[in-house]
Amino acid sequence: MKKFLAILLAAVMLIGVLAACGSDVPPVDPGPGTTDPGTTDPGTTDPGTPVDPNVPETRSFPAINASGTLTVSYNAPSTGEYVSGWGNSSYDVTIRNLLHGDYGTVAVTPASEMIINDTVVKDFSVSDDAAGNRTYTFTIWDDLKWSDGTGITAKDFVASALFVRSPAWTAVGASTSSYDALVGVVEYGGGVPIYSEEPDDWDDEDGENPFEPEITGYEVEPSDYFAGVSLLGDYELSVTIDGEELPYFFELMYASIGPTPLHVWAPGVNIISDANGSKFDADILEHLTRVSETERFAPSVTCGPYKFVSFENEIITVEVNEHFLADAFGNQPKIQFIQQISVASELTVDSLFSGVFDLYPFEIRGGNIERVMAEPGFSTHSYLRDGYGLMNIVHDWGPTEDLNVRWALAHLVDRQAVLDQVLGGFGGLIDTEASEAQWMYQARRAEVMAAIKPIALNVSVANDYLDQTEWKFESDGETPFDRDQANAEGTYLRHNADGVVLRVRNGAASEDVGAIIEIETIRNAALAGMQFTSEFLEWATVLSHFYYGSDLPEDERLYSTFSMGTGLGVPFDPYYSWHSDFLGTWMNPTFYDSQIDDLIIKMRNTEPGDYATYLEVWFDYVVRWNYLLPALPLYANMYVDMFNDRVSGIEAVTPFANWAHPNVITQLSVAG
Repeated sequence: MKKFLAILLAAVMLIGVLAACGSDVPPVDPGPGTTDPGTTDPGTTDPGTPVDPNVPETRSFPAINASGTLTVSYNAPSTGEYVSGWGNSSYDVTIRNLLHGDYGTVAVTPASEMIINDTVVKDFSVSDDAAGNRTYTFTIWDDLKWSDGTGITAKDFVASALFVRSPAWTAVGASTSSYDALVGVVEYGGGVPIYSEEPDDWDDEDGENPFEPEITGYEVEPSDYFAGVSLLGDYELSVTIDGEELPYFFELMYASIGPTPLHVWAPGVNIISDANGSKFDADILEHLTRVSETERFAPSVTCGPYKFVSFENEIITVEVNEHFLADAFGNQPKIQFIQQISVASELTVDSLFSGVFDLYPFEIRGGNIERVMAEPGFSTHSYLRDGYGLMNIVHDWGPTEDLNVRWALAHLVDRQAVLDQVLGGFGGLIDTEASEAQWMYQARRAEVMAAIKPIALNVSVANDYLDQTEWKFESDGETPFDRDQANAEGTYLRHNADGVVLRVRNGAASEDVGAIIEIETIRNAALAGMQFTSEFLEWATVLSHFYYGSDLPEDERLYSTFSMGTGLGVPFDPYYSWHSDFLGTWMNPTFYDSQIDDLIIKMRNTEPGDYATYLEVWFDYVVRWNYLLPALPLYANMYVDMFNDRVSGIEAVTPFANWAHPNVITQLSVAG
């Protein structure tokens, strides 16, 4: 714990220095990976800032001079998906960022600040119409290229929105939250139909849809046009934010749009743009079906600093994209090849020492960190994690539907054992959805701790909660459960009136954390009459059961909780995780609370730059979140990147930008 607190203190001191040097307002919290919150809120960027009249008409970049191979390790098998939309694992997201990152109109810096990306945007303007809609008009540079040498034009940017908000995108099993604030997104996505039957009646007992419901009309008429996106020229486009979505604390994010290779995803298809907005001139379902089956797993053309080479035998290989100009700050990649390889968790340090790989990011295990710190020729870089370890909880099925069961579980899991036996001093405890890296949590930490219900191991309190549930009987379903008869062997358990035992099964994504949870919690749970088990699962199985468990037949649903980790997002916007607009999707599989919905919207609708209001609403949000326990926070930890001395530049990693962030990878190099 002392190591964690010492590094936390150093980080807080650093934040003060950065804020003093760069701004007199607090930084914006972004999210999962990296940011040293010492920057101003993206929303404080004046959307009407005049364009610099001295922007040159042409520019030139030197040819990329890259060499060497960086080998990065990870502990879980990759799912091998490198196009956003299908719920990638975090390991695939790192590769996805290398392939597709930093050619959007807006860039998120390693300090979590949102800025106009000058490498992409030549100039821009902002205007409002009488209805309150806000239009961002961008002129992009004409020297951007895809990895195959084809020029990137404004069509590729407009195509991005047209692809992922089309009905065809959902038809191929993908989803997105991108561009959801733009004018006409609902109409372009298929409108809002009125059906002859209610959706709840569509599925039979096996979860299959036995018939196509008849559409009898529309609440919102569909349109072939996406009104909020316009193609204005070969290198000019605009996006129009719906005035009803404003204000938004992170407004610049709504203006962010990046390119998709139209010539690869839908060859021969063109874009029509007029006063109605933009649309494709042909059906794209067949094209997107092919994308979901091919490009999704092996992108043939990319615009990021790297291009895809192969994924074989759990080794992902990418090569520098020689047509990539630079990141948002004008920096170019220095490493020729990057390989991400799977190494068994227990072999991590020995494999690093023997040269199997150069870099192991995101380490949380104290024993491994100590070994590397003591070994000549190897180094570590530590930073606060903008996220936390947790047990994700199922809310629509099983015992954890009951809030009292969730709170009982919170008092049965020995989180301190995880800290002591896994993190070894490189972590602490947190009791709500927050991270030590967030400026909000640092500003109101003491008040949050005073306002929320503490989570702590206490079998007696767990019994109190369970006595308020349906599981308050012996096996006959009638005799009241007697807590004094409960024992560590689990021979006396709680049942409901139907004689069903109280059972919670956990699926563990981390074998190390899962083992500690299993060993410590089984005994504690038994003393409260709960049968608890924890199983280590392949990562793909965890994702499948957590994200899509509600689609499984009843007899195939096995797990009520999943021990894993999460990042908090850049920017921090829980709308995409906990709001009911996404209920039943992989983004929010099973959770709903009207008050959480309201607080999320209030945070989003705070005027850019109004930190005081945002902070107050955020405070109410984390207090409510703690009360409901949508998930059980296990630990807030440091991340430690461990590497050999071939690697330099890793200090560019921050709490909000990992090694694969487009503005970090350009800082890394390898010797030899």
